[in-house]
Amino acid sequence: MSRGEQLLRYSRKTHLNLDALPTMSLIKTKLVLCMFAFAGAGHAQVFTYKDWAVACDNTRHCEAVAYQSDEADAEPVVLWLSRDAGPGAPVRMQVDVGDSDDQTKLTLRLGNSTLKGVAPQIDLSAEQTGKLLAYFLVGQKVNLNSGSKRWELSLAGSNAALLKMDEVQGRIGTPGAFIRKGNKPESAALLPLQAPKVKAAALPKTTKADEALLPLILKSITPRDCWDDLPDDSAPETSITRVSTAQVVVIRECSRGAYQGGSGLWLANSKPPYAAKRLEVPIPGGEATDYVMNASFIDGVLASYEKGRGVFDCGAGYQWVWTGKAFALTHAWSAPLCRGMPAGGYDLRTFTADAAP
Repeated sequence: MSRGEQLLRYSRKTHLNLDALPTMSLIKTKLVLCMFAFAGAGHAQVFTYKDWAVACDNTRHCEAVAYQSDEADAEPVVLWLSRDAGPGAPVRMQVDVGDSDDQTKLTLRLGNSTLKGVAPQIDLSAEQTGKLLAYFLVGQKVNLNSGSKRWELSLAGSNAALLKMDEVQGRIGTPGAFIRKGNKPESAALLPLQAPKVKAAALPKTTKADEALLPLILKSITPRDCWDDLPDDSAPETSITRVSTAQVVVIRECSRGAYQGGSGLWLANSKPPYAAKRLEVPIPGGEATDYVMNASFIDGVLASYEKGRGVFDCGAGYQWVWTGKAFALTHAWSAPLCRGMPAGGYDLRTFTADAAP
């Protein structure tokens, strides 16, 4: 997963600090907490084990990340691996360091052996991946270097994290298990679950005439609770997007913190009476919220990204598409750990849908 993919996907369930969130009413606070707490509900599962974190989504696809020790005074380093459900599914693995560039080549020291010429953010070969997986069972850390620069990847929690992936995917006792291999046939591994199908509606072009409707629709909205924490003289972020020949979606920022803002969504008629209705959007676990963090609605995709504590810290993200009647969830991801990595660390997928235009 490249840094570009991370930023496009955005990126939580643990380590939430409400001091970094916008000022909001108790009701809205509960909504935001709900968005962070979905990990134990439905199919999405997120776990942390010391310096490792694991997430498995609604299809049984699992991903894990490991970082430097939280107690060590060390430069940021991360290892990411993923595996689909199903017998014989291969393992993808990448490593990255906090200040990597296109020229960086890493040497990984696994006890008495080394892996040389490893490029950050590029999949390791099957041979390299196999050597690392074997070392995870016996090692305590992986030392990395590029020239004079040094990093130290912690393996504390690796066995528990990989065992959890095996458990979710039904691999314990099979030859393909990470940790507890056995004599069960590989076919005993659980098959992938099918992702839900979502059909996105074709959206008309939003025109300057639509943009001229925005202040009129906002003025018509009742109740005015969105204005309580962020009145108009605070210059809230607003937008309007046409979703049909007769309707538009309006977004208005309702609260603002040091690093992010929370917004409400309304579906309104594009001619009087506007009859704006507050929208809810689904999140994993069968929950819904009418409060979207750092909202954007671009190229037919509504996106939300919540930062847990600060600019380079953990977060969670969601994406929805408009179906013609409502917003449907298409992607969700979480970064339970990040340890100072730029862009907040690697995102772990917690929900996916098969979205067709």
